[in-house]
Amino acid sequence: MYFKLNIPPVFKQMFAASGPLIVTLSSGMTVGFSAVLLPQLKNDRSAIRIDSHQESWIASMAALPMAVGSVLGGISMDKLGRKTTNMLICVPFVLGWTAVSLANDVEGVYVGRLLTGLCTGLLGPPSAVYIAEVTEQRYRGAALAMISFSVSAGILIVHTMGTFLDWRLVSALCSVIPFAGYALIWFTPESPVWLLDKGRAESAERAKWRLTAATSRALSTDKPQRPPATSSPSGADATVAVVVGKPSTCQCFTRASFLMPLIVLSAFFFIQQFSGVNTVAFYSVTLLKRISPDLNEYHCTMALDVIRLAVSVMACGLTKKYNRRSLAIVSAIGTCLSLLCLAVSVSDTTAAAGAQETVIAAAAVHAVPTRPKGASLTPILSIVSYMVFVNIGLVPLPWIMSGEMFPAYCRELGSGLSTCFGFVMFYVVIQISPYMLATVGTSMTFYIFGTVSGAGAVFLYLCLPETKNKTLDGGDAT
Repeated sequence: MYFKLNIPPVFKQMFAASGPLIVTLSSGMTVGFSAVLLPQLKNDRSAIRIDSHQESWIASMAALPMAVGSVLGGISMDKLGRKTTNMLICVPFVLGWTAVSLANDVEGVYVGRLLTGLCTGLLGPPSAVYIAEVTEQRYRGAALAMISFSVSAGILIVHTMGTFLDWRLVSALCSVIPFAGYALIWFTPESPVWLLDKGRAESAERAKWRLTAATSRALSTDKPQRPPATSSPSGADATVAVVVGKPSTCQCFTRASFLMPLIVLSAFFFIQQFSGVNTVAFYSVTLLKRISPDLNEYHCTMALDVIRLAVSVMACGLTKKYNRRSLAIVSAIGTCLSLLCLAVSVSDTTAAAGAQETVIAAAAVHAVPTRPKGASLTPILSIVSYMVFVNIGLVPLPWIMSGEMFPAYCRELGSGLSTCFGFVMFYVVIQISPYMLATVGTSMTFYIFGTVSGAGAVFLYLCLPETKNKTLDGGDAT
């Protein structure tokens, strides 16, 4: 006897994607945690006292291993599988947050931050590739855009907790997130594409059946039926046929089908980071504070977090409705104009302050002159406009397309190397931004970021391929 549950395939595929997305919340928490941790450690009543040098290391410690982690994540998901890799990453993630929570000295904080940063890098390639391979093309864009949403949600959650709770309790609560993600991933199938690549056609059929069959048995005493073979496209529509003759890593570098997506996507990550996504967004709190000294930093931070999260939700719908190229170009142009307006509205007529405000893994120097009461709203509106435009395209699309642009034979390698380059650029930007703000000034820094965004719009128009409504093998979806 058995009864049947009629579960639409979209719910099965979104459930499969939910595990990595839950773990990605912890990546966002890692990014935003230094804004919670450092002010409390600098408090006179803190049990762990830090100096400015240690403060800088705590902030940047999470960023150091991200690039290495992304390469290791790409290698691991090829050898062990997408699902297994995503599950294994949860373990050091829990340990990293636990280490921070139990730290009795600054070295313990270093270890915890190093682990959580490594896991953030490790998670990048396998989460994007797994989500891309377990969802049909019509749902894939929205599902991949949820990665950016999860990062934004993680930042908002950790900032909200840090406003009211002690940093030890915050880190302890953060350790629950990867544990919950592990539990969800446990109940999901392995990627059918990876199973096919390893010659496990029967297992690939079963995994595909779990993701695409509209009816499933909830209880049965009969012998289960073997799912039928299919000839549908790749991803969740994976063709059940054994893939043979996969080229080596060296051979991949001789193929244009690997090199061209790698070059274009790496350039896309460069544009993303040098549009100031991690500098302007978090330096904007200091900017707003200088414009209006009565503003509360925590309230400003949470307001910007809410805007970022809301736009991330909007981006999920936009990626489903509009082409990737169109969104990328509009995002780059809007980001450029917003940054140029911000540069014009902020004049460096006063000497830059020497203090540094560390947020994420970098510091934002107080280089903005204090404005008199009744100052123009242009900087505030420019920052809000920037947050909207950068988060509808430049932030989510490189991560989305890292799971879509590469052919199956090199998807692990290509995704790992491109995200590695993205993390390297992330680290470079957050290291040089304080010096740019202190030397060339705030206005000129925004001009530079705006120019990169404008040039990036031209590059994306000329070179970025369209992946919407394409199968993971590069064909048009029917």
